[in-house]
Amino acid sequence: MVPGYPNGLSAKDIPLVGQIIRVADEFDAISSKRQYKTHIGISDTLKIIIENSNPTTPKQSVINKILEETELGKNSKKVVKALIKVVIDDTEYEISCIFDYIDDLKSNIKRLEEIDEYYKKMIAQKKESKKDYYLEGIKYLLKDGETVENYKDILDEYKNALSTRKAVIDKLFEEVKTIKKLKV
Repeated sequence: MVPGYPNGLSAKDIPLVGQIIRVADEFDAISSKRQYKTHIGISDTLKIIIENSNPTTPKQSVINKILEETELGKNSKKVVKALIKVVIDDTEYEISCIFDYIDDLKSNIKRLEEIDEYYKKMIAQKKESKKDYYLEGIKYLLKDGETVENYKDILDEYKNALSTRKAVIDKLFEEVKTIKKLKV
């Protein structure tokens, strides 16, 4: 009997659902930021969980015998491998969503830069009719909440968001590479 398991179940007798819940709960507990602890990265969290799937060396001979027979640690290796696949899939999906957002940002940046060109041409005009012509072009390209007065600020915000998202994608790609190298 392994200490900590209810009803005297040994590691091999614990239902798969219970093993999955244990690993999921451990993953959440380690990776979540709490008021009493800082955030731990996903790959570092997985390293801890993998370490907990390796057989331990308990001092009690009965536990030693069970662990030698089952070659299990606290976490099922099968469940940990499935968790790693889910984390990779989830991270790749997140990357995909960020790419979609980046495409939207690029489209809006292009539109706002076009507005900026019209604005510059409008300012350079001497005739009021020509200024009105460019102003109408600008108004046509503006979206809800955007004005001639605030489009430059919005353009800067979009450019900053684009830069930030590109950095996030780079970090997520590195995270996936690190996770794929982990051995269970």
